[in-house]
Amino acid sequence: MVSLVFPPPAAASAGPLDRAAAVPLFEQIKIALRARLDQALRMGELHPGDFFTTEKDVCRLYQVSIITAKRALDELESEGRLVRQRGRGTFIAQPRIAQNLDHFYRFSTQLLSQGLRPSYRNLHVGVVVPPPHIAQLLELKPRAKVVSLSRLRLVNEEPFFLQTSYLPHALFPGLEEQDHDRYALYDLLRERYQCGPASCQDTFEPVLLHKSAARLLGVPARSAGMLIERVTRTGDGRIIEVSRGVVRGDRCRLSVDLH
Repeated sequence: MVSLVFPPPAAASAGPLDRAAAVPLFEQIKIALRARLDQALRMGELHPGDFFTTEKDVCRLYQVSIITAKRALDELESEGRLVRQRGRGTFIAQPRIAQNLDHFYRFSTQLLSQGLRPSYRNLHVGVVVPPPHIAQLLELKPRAKVVSLSRLRLVNEEPFFLQTSYLPHALFPGLEEQDHDRYALYDLLRERYQCGPASCQDTFEPVLLHKSAARLLGVPARSAGMLIERVTRTGDGRIIEVSRGVVRGDRCRLSVDLH
């Protein structure tokens, strides 16, 4: 395995560290590594997913202890810039996907605005009796049924968001028979039922991913994730959808603009 950022120490030298400075050595190394990483990405020499370096390479290059090298790489990993793989080294992380919380979030629209390719795979669609928590949020009578639609949403063909939507079957009869492979759910609600969403309330909660969800998202069980629960309303205040889903924590970044 060869690092494109760090040639052998005999062939290149890193900038000197100021060992008398108040700035810790690991912080100086982190800043230098970040600059090298940004330059390599900007020049097209490296790409997300490529190998970057190892702790031992950093030790040799900067003449520091393994503890200092590890701390510098840990800092960059916590920033979402790198991914550590035990026994293999450090790799460039995939960019995190920004979700802005100051407007109605639509998965495909916001990803397209970031130059990403959204897609999805339908996992299940049918008419079921919902869990009690969902029935309560939808303000349904006992044993009332819902249309349940489960999807695995992907970004650039990589699993990202596992989501299930629940909609009152009485409001949307036949929704389970529509062509969900070709049409977005909200577009179907507007065009087929003249009942589109006007507002929503999203709730976010950090979680550890269960085994089944982690498998579909392509990450180890108990990886960090973000649980997103949405309650969607029409313009006159009717609740028409409750959805629950989990996003990969290593690819998600939430932001909000306050005015």
